[in-house]
Amino acid sequence: MNSPPWLWHKTPLRGAKEKGGEITKNLRIETNRLIITVFDETMAEILHRNSLDEDVQSYVPDEVFGTIEKAEKALEWFIGSYGSRKLLVYPILLKNGENIGYVQAVPFEEAWEIGYHIAKPHTGYGYATEAVQAFLPVIMDYLNISEIIGECHKDNLASRAVLEKCGFLLVKQGTQRRYIFCAAHAGIE
Repeated sequence: MNSPPWLWHKTPLRGAKEKGGEITKNLRIETNRLIITVFDETMAEILHRNSLDEDVQSYVPDEVFGTIEKAEKALEWFIGSYGSRKLLVYPILLKNGENIGYVQAVPFEEAWEIGYHIAKPHTGYGYATEAVQAFLPVIMDYLNISEIIGECHKDNLASRAVLEKCGFLLVKQGTQRRYIFCAAHAGIE
């Protein structure tokens, strides 16, 4: 198996389950261009601004934080969820520290779903694909799951491309396209 295109820092793939929730409280994944880490209270303004993107408003309106106060409440919830199996949302930063979006794993029906968003000025550079590829093995190991769902609106071609580039397979069409990622098919142990 080829080496993954990312480097692990503080978050070893093996042994995550033994550490319990600590892995999600101290998560730090670095790729060549990105850092995925935990949110902190200082990120409310950028979370608010990034959520106002046209694509977020169109495709995931429940993730729009119309005021900084709403973003602060969301951050409290995100941070309070670290160490749990409720909601796992992490900012995506460029290596210079600029917050450009988020990646998440959320309970979905009787499974888990991956989600992601890259702010409009940073789209088209492969950041979402890079973040999802780095995040998947870590979070799937922590959750002890072998499959995760990715859903996108049929018109959201960029999100569809991210899922397909990351090895997700289309299992349901309609207004919402449902994809599934199976760790065994991707060579993740």
